[in-house]
Amino acid sequence: MSRTLVYGHRGARGYAPENTLEGFELAKNLGVDGIEFDVHLSKDDVLVVIHDDTVDRTTNGSGRVRDMTLSQLRELDAGVKFSAKWEGAKIPTLEEVLTKIKHVRYKIEIKHGSSVYPGIEQRLLNLIKDLGVKKSVRVTSFDYDSLKNMRALDDTIELGLIIHGKISWFIEIAKRLRAEWIQANYGLLEQGDVALAHEQGIMVGAWGVNNEKEVLNLLQMGVDDVTLDRPDMALKIMKQIP
Repeated sequence: MSRTLVYGHRGARGYAPENTLEGFELAKNLGVDGIEFDVHLSKDDVLVVIHDDTVDRTTNGSGRVRDMTLSQLRELDAGVKFSAKWEGAKIPTLEEVLTKIKHVRYKIEIKHGSSVYPGIEQRLLNLIKDLGVKKSVRVTSFDYDSLKNMRALDDTIELGLIIHGKISWFIEIAKRLRAEWIQANYGLLEQGDVALAHEQGIMVGAWGVNNEKEVLNLLQMGVDDVTLDRPDMALKIMKQIP
């Protein structure tokens, strides 16, 4: 990899309502390499893009995503809680994101695997194959079983194990899962972690990045990607580095 990739966290959630088409379009316009977002299944088994198990925090509604049909989710406003400027934004389906936000990479986090959403891995794989975007997708999760299921379904889909701990604790797990990436919390990354992962053939992405100093530190560490609420911050710094 020639340089560190920059992903917009849930779109560009520092500037626009998270996990909405409006937020993803803004991130793209900022110049990101890719967008990061989360998927759940609706009651009628549609892959929808939202972070939480419930709609309470990000919309004007209440209830669990898995208990609501797509039609019910569509009735909710996913923008007004962020700002009146974004009133009318909706919870998008995964298919909408992949067809309307083009020419970027997609980092798709499965929030819960088949133990909560039976067959979600197969549904996700079918959709990205049908849309011809597999080469632009990385599937990520904290859920070991979900990543294991994805790898069993496809030998070549790019996988990322999300961790909240020291990289050294998770390298062997990532290797067993045949995950190409470890997605690490910036606050727990230490000098040498990135080199250790690279020695084992594993790339490192960092999340939880909040300021320019942290971005610069990560670039010096040699991370392979960063995911930020305000991705333009990293893009600006990278332009200043020879």
